[in-house]
Amino acid sequence: MKGFSYDPYAYNHRYRRVYQEGAEFWEAPFPTSALIEFICRYGFRGGLKVIDLGCGEGRDSIFLARLGFEVTAIDISLAALERGKEASKNILPIDFLAADISMLPLRGYSHHLAINIACLQFLIDQESRDRHLDEAYRVLKDKGIYFSCNVGVDEEVSIEDFYRRMGKRPGEYIERRIRVGGVEKVIHLPIIPVWPKSREGYIREFEEAGFRVLEAYKGVSRPVGECWIIIARRGLDKPIEASPGSKLK
Repeated sequence: MKGFSYDPYAYNHRYRRVYQEGAEFWEAPFPTSALIEFICRYGFRGGLKVIDLGCGEGRDSIFLARLGFEVTAIDISLAALERGKEASKNILPIDFLAADISMLPLRGYSHHLAINIACLQFLIDQESRDRHLDEAYRVLKDKGIYFSCNVGVDEEVSIEDFYRRMGKRPGEYIERRIRVGGVEKVIHLPIIPVWPKSREGYIREFEEAGFRVLEAYKGVSRPVGECWIIIARRGLDKPIEASPGSKLK
């Protein structure tokens, strides 16, 4: 996108600032509501290998690990990963890895599930997005499922027009609220650009990477807000394990 470039470390700077201001966590340590609904509705059971792409402080990784999933949690932010490790220390066996989601340090055909909560949206050039989806396809087993919950729009829009319509610009400082010792505190953080896609845009990206899109619908999910939820499947050669009554047929 003209005028903006993907900075994989932008969120690490934000996490560090939030912690320097005294917050224990940037986001409340509760799992994403859309993910809870997805796991329940598809009837997945513990024991499956799942990769949390852009795990942040690990709230969703911890939720999945508590259900018995074997979780690999990946994020570029060392600061956020350290908080995730502390939150799950001596309790849950989560494998936290520092890496860019467009270059996954994992062998191919190794995971049953991949989740991406509010991370794909921060890949603001098509090459990075395509590379990430290719990598996710590579590490998933046949019939593995990719769950995406990311900011979306109704019609395709450039990053420039998206922010112009909001009257804001990436890099501009805005008020954000954090909790320090149980008390709300206002700090100022820069806007990190996102590239929201339309339903058709998300579907096109996944299909070009080789996925078959099973569902694509609009939702509102804590903490993402209004988003497009994409559920896509890799290959059709070997079924993954799922409980009786699962939609994975």
